[in-house]
Amino acid sequence: MSIITAPGAYPDISNEDYHGREICPAPSISSTGLKKMVGGPFQAKGCTPRHYWEGSPLNPNRKPQEQTDALRLGSAFHDALLLPARWMDRNCYHVTPEGFSRAKTKAMAGDIADADAAEAAGCTIVSAEERDQINAMVKAMREHPTCDALLTGGQAEVTLAWKDEETGVWLRCRPDFLRDNLSCGINVKTAADASFAGFQSDVTKYRYFMSAALELDGIEVVMGKRPPLYVHPTIEKPGKGWQPGDYLPVALWTLTDEDLAHGRALNRIAIRRFADCLSADRWPGYADEPAACGVSGWARKQIDELIEKEAA
Repeated sequence: MSIITAPGAYPDISNEDYHGREICPAPSISSTGLKKMVGGPFQAKGCTPRHYWEGSPLNPNRKPQEQTDALRLGSAFHDALLLPARWMDRNCYHVTPEGFSRAKTKAMAGDIADADAAEAAGCTIVSAEERDQINAMVKAMREHPTCDALLTGGQAEVTLAWKDEETGVWLRCRPDFLRDNLSCGINVKTAADASFAGFQSDVTKYRYFMSAALELDGIEVVMGKRPPLYVHPTIEKPGKGWQPGDYLPVALWTLTDEDLAHGRALNRIAIRRFADCLSADRWPGYADEPAACGVSGWARKQIDELIEKEAA
């Protein structure tokens, strides 16, 4: 049974429900799915309609999503920053003591049993070192006056759902923070490199511009106003050798109107493809029919230059 019955803003949908099952009256898709659907020259490993279907609620034999360290710590950081009551809830997070090791079966038998019981109860397990890093990242962002102001005066993790006017399919997004005055769209990011070059690489690789464009569209449809700006408050993750008290860079990166226009155009292609796949119940893979895939453009240029040089 779906949670959402009509287009709108839903503040009380859990992260587990949002990502774990279909919450709309009919098959819906978020930016994560749209990035898999785009294809064409943007096709990468794991990005086809068939890959989307395999991991979606449409697949009755879908495997549970693997909880990687990156997903676990990313979720923990977002909760610590935006939902602090959840971060402090012992029913949600269990922090193991300093020096915890499952190899110390005798010396830490009680701690191991506590961790096992917490995990069995659905808690996310976080080490003491990870907790300290997460708290330091939150502190750095909250002590940055502009960043703190952006993340004040609104609500975190509100689910927006609406029907696409052209195709009729359901779309959804989950802004990290929805400002009361809708002055900007916000998506908090962690990065190994928060510099201009580092974040530009992430924007391109992870297609943040597609997520941002869908979110702005959703806010406009559901809330009746389109934010004029989109901001990524970004914190650089602690690197090797980091110690509590060390500097953690915070950057406030925005997306240009051109980036957002490109994201919206790619989303439109993906939404149409999603609608077509639903209608035909056909979910193509990388190349279900013979398709050209040869030498890359830059390599062809180098080959042509070499041939011309040899012929001279």
